[in-house]
Amino acid sequence: MKGSFLFFAAIFLSFKSFTQHNFSTYVAHKSITEAIRVNNELIAGRTSFFEKQAAAKPLMFQSTKIKIQEFNRLSNNLSKYIEAIQKEVNTEQVLYEMLNRDFYKKVLFNDSKKLSYKGRKLKIKIDSLYNHSVKINVHKLSQLENFYNDHFKTGDIFYGFDENELDYFQYHFYDKSNYGIMMAMNCLLLDVKTFQLLYFGTVMSY
Repeated sequence: MKGSFLFFAAIFLSFKSFTQHNFSTYVAHKSITEAIRVNNELIAGRTSFFEKQAAAKPLMFQSTKIKIQEFNRLSNNLSKYIEAIQKEVNTEQVLYEMLNRDFYKKVLFNDSKKLSYKGRKLKIKIDSLYNHSVKINVHKLSQLENFYNDHFKTGDIFYGFDENELDYFQYHFYDKSNYGIMMAMNCLLLDVKTFQLLYFGTVMSY
């Protein structure tokens, strides 16, 4: 009887631990996707507001309008590609650990370091946004410069916990579990949205 009780108690504790883990990972995922959703709404509102200003005063906003259109095009292009990759991997299966261990990693990496075709394509889109961001930041505004250097400069060198050098993808996708890569992709998508809002806020304040 005692043995049966201990057996079922062990099962219950294991299930409880598993449930708590799934709940915490779900909450983290839900929080970041909600932040992305809110940012999307804010971006749509600010884009609409700017377009109305540009229509009312076309000569004043002509140059800025061209910059913003290209900036939005590159940002949205990157966002859509991230979302396209995300759709290839079922979120629920990631959260409840129903996929093969390296499933998501194989989408972006050929092995532990080299990028796959889709990983290289993702890098090209990040680089395009970075290069354009540098180009349009003619006043060298630190808030913009710091953000795109920290989040989109793929040629930079980063350092891990043990001070070893890491490239952009090794640093930002350090956790190559399915959940780790899913969250890294969410963070990258949120970075793009946040940068769009930062740029809009900066432009509209001038």
